[in-house]
Amino acid sequence: MKTIMNKLLRYGLLLIILVLPTACNDWNGPEPVNLDINSAKDQNPELWARYMKVLHTYKQSKHYITYARFDNSIEEPVNEGSYLRSLPDSLDIVTLSSPDKISDYDLEDIPLLQEKSIRVLYLIDFTAQETTFTDIAAWGIWLDKAVATVNELKLDGFAFTGTPLYSGTDAELAAHKEKSRLMVSKLSAAAGQNKLLVLEGNPAFVDDVDLDKLNYVVLNTADLTNVTDLKLQIAGVLANDKLPKDKLLLAARIGEQMTNETSIKQDAVTLMTDRVASLGLLGGLGIYAIGGDYYSSKMNYEITRTAIQQMNPSK
Repeated sequence: MKTIMNKLLRYGLLLIILVLPTACNDWNGPEPVNLDINSAKDQNPELWARYMKVLHTYKQSKHYITYARFDNSIEEPVNEGSYLRSLPDSLDIVTLSSPDKISDYDLEDIPLLQEKSIRVLYLIDFTAQETTFTDIAAWGIWLDKAVATVNELKLDGFAFTGTPLYSGTDAELAAHKEKSRLMVSKLSAAAGQNKLLVLEGNPAFVDDVDLDKLNYVVLNTADLTNVTDLKLQIAGVLANDKLPKDKLLLAARIGEQMTNETSIKQDAVTLMTDRVASLGLLGGLGIYAIGGDYYSSKMNYEITRTAIQQMNPSK
């Protein structure tokens, strides 16, 4: 019996040695696995509905607004930060930086954001487009197409960039003003009562009589490097009493720094968050570069979420 067992063991060991390389190759080779991943909504629809109700109530309440510019792309997402779905649920507004490059991933995520009461806006970069259209009629046609796209995609409104033109020939100044007025006229008419209209830039870009057509102004403070310049700029903006303070949003770029009153460099988003209230109870905060470097030691999600909580601690 012992001899038979020894032979069996030897033969078994030999068989294992002969089969092992093949088995290892099978184990190491990639094999597709079908995973059925259910979203939070699918896992517990009742709890999800309650959460959506809480979010909606918060968004409808009086609070400091958080606006973000999202650098969308038609390229394959490289990580979770490339998806709109990864933005904080408590964000109020997100503007797509490249509305001509809305991917299938974006189209899939936009309804989810809207369900969370996040308003998704179409960006018109007037600063970049102005030199492209020398003819006012062509500019009007381009704007009409943008409006049609917003309606087709069921977006929640428009954001546009704008800086006043203070130098140039009389013809250049007149053309600049004509284009800007046409844009505000068309976009405000398209926005109506249900969509948003947001200016990113200097409020002086818009005629005083049209300021009431804007829901918010994201001030051009993202490139400032010290708090002294920030205070001077805000003082100048607040001198125009035709623009309510609660429509003004300070802007900061994630990853940048600003020098505070004691000449110490601070994270720009943190500094701007603190100044929203201290500079006159403004409307809130605009954040740029929210999708970049998503998996850094201080993730952009965390930075954004912290800013929202600091501005609205009791919400």
